[in-house]
Amino acid sequence: MFVDLHIHSYFSDGAMTPEEAARACRDNGVGLAALCDHNSWLGAERFADACRELGVTAIRGCEFDCHWEGRQLHILGYRFTPTPELADVAHRSRELLLRMSDDLIKRMRPEHPELSLEELHAFRYDPIKGGWAGLHYLLKKGVTASLSEGMPLYARYGLDYASYPFPAASEVISAIRAAGGVPILAHPGAYFKELSLRELYAAYDALRALGLMGIEAYYPRQDKTLTFRTQVYCERNKCLMTSGSDSHGLFAHTDGYRQYQIGILMTEPRQLQLGDLVPAEQLL
Repeated sequence: MFVDLHIHSYFSDGAMTPEEAARACRDNGVGLAALCDHNSWLGAERFADACRELGVTAIRGCEFDCHWEGRQLHILGYRFTPTPELADVAHRSRELLLRMSDDLIKRMRPEHPELSLEELHAFRYDPIKGGWAGLHYLLKKGVTASLSEGMPLYARYGLDYASYPFPAASEVISAIRAAGGVPILAHPGAYFKELSLRELYAAYDALRALGLMGIEAYYPRQDKTLTFRTQVYCERNKCLMTSGSDSHGLFAHTDGYRQYQIGILMTEPRQLQLGDLVPAEQLL
């Protein structure tokens, strides 16, 4: 069986219901899976119920936005029991993501007077199409021709994650562990691909000193050298090593959808270091 511990549904910005994601796991040979919506676990129970009926083992997951050393990081949390502290961390990040869309509309208005915050706040869209309200609003107003066309506009108008007070990595990691969960660094290639070997391992060491318990070593389109270096690091330091497709269904990776399909990496449990994430008897 294959392992895919990084899947998104329409409870954040994916274009699948939790049930559709579970069926995709079954159909693609994934026997161990985690729904990791951005700053939300609202779809976790539906995903777990659907997986149970299909013979797939599901563990609770969530992908948290945070800052560390001037970088935006994503931390995956697994097997946690929701707590007020963890819910507060997730809520703050969701609110900041909404604020970024508000700020985008404000900055675009001089060129696009047809846009308004009042309309955005009242706007409703079909979540099964993926994405978020800001992208759908721009598409509806004719400012963009597709959802993916709206994504680069945030950076183009100077809306950088570093400009917003997302929680620190230390706070997110601490909240996950306090909730009985396991914090894992998501897709390290997204932030560390330019680092030398020494710098990469120093970054991993610093994050582990904050309580990080593992790294998502396998990820679509990640540089093979970085993947190998991450594997070696995890093996030498006996930290967890996971794999995830980061599938959003038909949203987000439209330029290379097939590279992000559920189960595309075809990683097996023997290739990973999963520790206590799942009982050993369920990995047979």
